[in-house]
Amino acid sequence: MAHKVEFEIKLFIKFYNVFFFGGGNGNGEIQSYLLRDINKFPYISGAALKGCIAEYAAALSLLCPKFDHHEQLFGTGGVKQGSLYFENGNLTPESSSLYSGMQQNITEFRTGVSISRYTGVKKEKQLYTMELSGMGGNMTFESSIYGFLDEDSFEKDIAYLVASARMIFALGGKRTAGLGWLEAPIECQVLTGTREPDPETESQTQIEPDVIDQWIRHWMEGITCTK
Repeated sequence: MAHKVEFEIKLFIKFYNVFFFGGGNGNGEIQSYLLRDINKFPYISGAALKGCIAEYAAALSLLCPKFDHHEQLFGTGGVKQGSLYFENGNLTPESSSLYSGMQQNITEFRTGVSISRYTGVKKEKQLYTMELSGMGGNMTFESSIYGFLDEDSFEKDIAYLVASARMIFALGGKRTAGLGWLEAPIECQVLTGTREPDPETESQTQIEPDVIDQWIRHWMEGITCTK
């Protein structure tokens, strides 16, 4: 039986401008409210983050067949959820403090109309208004991917996950309309060891970024792009 390595990949996400993560339909003038936590701060759904990373990881698997653990890591939906856990992305303490003093001035509302995928024209009576949040590069979210990986494929799987996360250029809804673009590639901090709720009892060791880069280059060596 293969030995398991406990790991955590901390993700630091910074948006370029406004973004939208839907919190459900509204009942009044605003049809799509921003997803907010108990403190009324915007956050990134862990499920949405998993879906986006899984999308890029699937594309990377096609480009580099050596990355063959997509189903094992991400699952296939339904009862097979994969071996990874994705936390919601919350504002860092510094961003939370800044947001508290400015939130009344950085909420934006944008009106749009639903387009029929069949006719390519707007639907009747489908005008809607979305609540957006901004602050651009002043707002940083922190999330984590964690779980256990097989020791014999640990380096490859970490390289696969980090490379996939770095490929993401936008998150949230309406990405094709320019919302949710990132200011820079997602910063990934890889840790191994025991992950505990109390930071004082954690026993984790960070893997240096240069080492992760070497793993990525090793597993992606020899890739050629074809039409």
